[in-house]
Amino acid sequence: MNAKIKIARSRIIAGSVLAVLIALAGCGGGDQTAEQPKPGGTAADAPPNTQFDETGSPSRGGTTVAGVSFDPPSHWQDLGESGMRQAQYRLAPVDGDTAAAEVNVFYFGPESGGGVEANLQRWIGQITLPDGGDPASQATRSKFTADGMPGHIVSVDGSYKSGGGRPMGGGGEILPGYRLVGVVIEGPQGSLFFKLTGPVATAGAMEDDLLTMVKGARK
Repeated sequence: MNAKIKIARSRIIAGSVLAVLIALAGCGGGDQTAEQPKPGGTAADAPPNTQFDETGSPSRGGTTVAGVSFDPPSHWQDLGESGMRQAQYRLAPVDGDTAAAEVNVFYFGPESGGGVEANLQRWIGQITLPDGGDPASQATRSKFTADGMPGHIVSVDGSYKSGGGRPMGGGGEILPGYRLVGVVIEGPQGSLFFKLTGPVATAGAMEDDLLTMVKGARK
């Protein structure tokens, strides 16, 4: 009689252990490696709608001014707002330059800031050529469309008449060997003005990022 009881108890215990193991397997308690995050990570691992700069790294996130959003690259130094400058960014000197380049973003309201052509001409007028010639003859212009918004670009090299306290520049110190790139985006709440200035090499290093940024702008 005792032997039969012992056998019955053994069968009950074995059955209970088997049931527990089956339950754990059904709850995913066996292999958890598929749930672990992948080291390093790639663009495919990033959250939806993450913006990336030209190096494939996540950007610092979008900036919105007057209904227009754009994504400054993460390696630009963000200087924040100041006066009429809705945003300011800086790139440290490169290739032996002694001064940084800057991109300043201006917005003067729906009816302020003058027309597109007037501002392009104003920017060109802030450059003087070594031979005293007309800087407009050396300026390069182009157009683009960003999310249905017309965009205008002007670029010119020469001696730059720095800000002198004026919102859009001009009237200050004369800085030789500079490059100016101006962009106007005709946004839904009025024009936005992006102005890049700096020594030629450093401004050139910032220029491609600027054009990528403005051409990727959205409402």
